[in-house]
Amino acid sequence: MTDSSSDKLIEVLRKAVSRTSILAEGNDPELDSVVRQIRQATTTGIDAKAILDVLNNAEPLLIKSDQTQMNRAKQVRHTLEALIDLLVEQGSNPVPQNEKKQLEAQIRSHWQSPAQWPILLTGFLTLVEKTLHQASYSSEQPKNSLFKRLFNRRSESEDTQSNQDIMLRISHTLAGLMDNLQLPNHYDDDIADLVKALQSTNDIQLLPDLMDEVINFVMVAIGKTQESLANYLTQLNKQLASINQTVTSSYNSQKSLSESREGFNNKLQMQVNDTSQAMQGINDLDSLKSLINDRLSTISSTMSEHRLQMQEREKQANQSITSLKNKVVRMEKDSTSLRSLLQEKMALAMTDSLTGLPNRTAYQDTALPLCKVMQKTNKNICLAVCDIDYFKKVNDTWGHLAGDKVLRLVPKQIRSVLAKEDLIFRYGGEEFVIIFPDTTLADATTRAEAIRATVERTPFNMKGEPVSISVSIGIAELQSQEDPESLFSRADKNLYMAKESGRNKVIANK
Repeated sequence: MTDSSSDKLIEVLRKAVSRTSILAEGNDPELDSVVRQIRQATTTGIDAKAILDVLNNAEPLLIKSDQTQMNRAKQVRHTLEALIDLLVEQGSNPVPQNEKKQLEAQIRSHWQSPAQWPILLTGFLTLVEKTLHQASYSSEQPKNSLFKRLFNRRSESEDTQSNQDIMLRISHTLAGLMDNLQLPNHYDDDIADLVKALQSTNDIQLLPDLMDEVINFVMVAIGKTQESLANYLTQLNKQLASINQTVTSSYNSQKSLSESREGFNNKLQMQVNDTSQAMQGINDLDSLKSLINDRLSTISSTMSEHRLQMQEREKQANQSITSLKNKVVRMEKDSTSLRSLLQEKMALAMTDSLTGLPNRTAYQDTALPLCKVMQKTNKNICLAVCDIDYFKKVNDTWGHLAGDKVLRLVPKQIRSVLAKEDLIFRYGGEEFVIIFPDTTLADATTRAEAIRATVERTPFNMKGEPVSISVSIGIAELQSQEDPESLFSRADKNLYMAKESGRNKVIANK
């Protein structure tokens, strides 16, 4: 590497550190792109494997930050969707359809932006206020209940829930949201007070005020996220600055070594030339011996001095390399630790805490790629929507703890029938989604019928009394060019038909 190219390398590293330091001032949407540019700027055309390895080890930290924010955004999206579901299910007042559609469109467009979360929550608050103040049903009601069923909502004639039940479900949903926001510990008491307020009131008219408090917590969480990001980037800036300093020191040492070697060669050549010239004027042997001895002594002294300098420079270079290796090892350990933490957080974000099943977010992330693979390979895939019959009656009669017990036991019975390749998700409430990969509609229907029969035969006891539990199931088979939303819609329609025809049934069609 020439001096010119080395100087350019140092300059690029300095600019990279400077730009990273600027990024630490806030949460910019272009963060990931700019940091990747830093990585590219420091590695393009550079024969410095140590730098490349260190920066590559730093990259997972950036990915972790991005994925953590994405998981949090997915949880916010899921919570907002669940809140809209709960608002519709309250049944006492109709939800304005235009406002609801606008809010759902805003959620689809802006759920990934933390800065938009308070705006989305405010939009939900506005929807709640308009719903509570609407005196009568809109004339633009859907002609049948399929529209509601597409979004996992029940018709008014079926299982209309009390305000108390709605408020309890909202409290659980909001509590989960606040846990996911990871607020500082000193907010624990405030969160507990808010959850207590949600759980202790039957009056859904108080929901707007309570939502105001939730919005405040979200604003705090956004600020904390930005602060954490700034701290992380500051740490990254320090690590890059330290590496830059080590590389600069190594370069300077190498440059000094080259200059020393060149000086030694020049000095040695000069001494040899002087010796040669002196020998030309000497005629007697004794004088020649004396001259040679003097010159050899001088050359030997020069070589000894150069050897000592080289040893010192080599020692400094080894220390610099050792220091750089230690920094790389530390960053690798940090990367491994953060990668493990990321995997743990991702698993939690994709798992339903009550049943231990993959949740609705996991289903949404799984369904699309799986359907594409099945279509590409011309294999069958079926989807079933399974709903626990009269689940509200269980909650009303035996309490929500009994309902939670049923929600934990039913999936166990379902799993006992499923094949190893089959997938089950808790979609929401008492509803589960089952995916049957590489399975025909006939085989999936047979398996679903076995699920229905198994649940029906399973003894459920509530406080020592036997309780009959059953499930209704709708199944559909994926068609060519069909998307997962359409597949779910058809299965959901079949579930509704199973409910309407008496429950405890399986209905399937193509």
